[in-house]
Amino acid sequence: MHLREKELEKNLNYLWYALYAFGALGLEFVLIGFLEPILFGGIGMPDYSSTQHVIHWLLTMFCWGSMAWVLVRSSQRKLGFSVFNNNKPQWRETVIGITLMILCIFINILDCGTLKSIAEFHSNGIVLFIFQYLYYLFETFLVLLIVIFGQKFFDIWFCKACKFPWGGVVLGCTWGAVHILSKGSIATGMAVMVFSLLYGTIYISFNRNTKCAYMGLAIAFML
Repeated sequence: MHLREKELEKNLNYLWYALYAFGALGLEFVLIGFLEPILFGGIGMPDYSSTQHVIHWLLTMFCWGSMAWVLVRSSQRKLGFSVFNNNKPQWRETVIGITLMILCIFINILDCGTLKSIAEFHSNGIVLFIFQYLYYLFETFLVLLIVIFGQKFFDIWFCKACKFPWGGVVLGCTWGAVHILSKGSIATGMAVMVFSLLYGTIYISFNRNTKCAYMGLAIAFML
């Protein structure tokens, strides 16, 4: 195999890892469709009790956390790539990232009529709210992994650190597109695709700093 072919094969692995992270998100549907009907006596998710919702979130967090750990370790061992980047964000780009975070929060306010966190708290109460937001933290990390691996794929493909949020495009084509099926709404899926591009841009704006990008995505998604 020629050197160029080996480079292309290695580069393609980054896209595969983005898809693996997306597949990890899909484990929730496996739990809902197969395991939880056995555990809960065939009760559908809309009829879950508070305890059953908590169990669902705990099982999902375990699956997501396990898969995230595997992907992080595997990418470092097999590809020599660490998802944990400590680049120092530049202040101009940071301002852009914070602005986009505020835009995401504003869009959520338009959708919920108030801050998403306040709406969730009033809807669920304190106990469910806590577990749901722990669940969101795990989801956010997998979403970030899709962005990171997707962006890395295109960075190598174009032989430079791209400023265009390609990781957001990959996120939109996976996590965003599946919302059309899971929610049964094209409008919802398109909205999530827009959020995906914004998340990808937030990652770029924070100079690919993993900690800053994670906090930025978590605030934009959860607040």
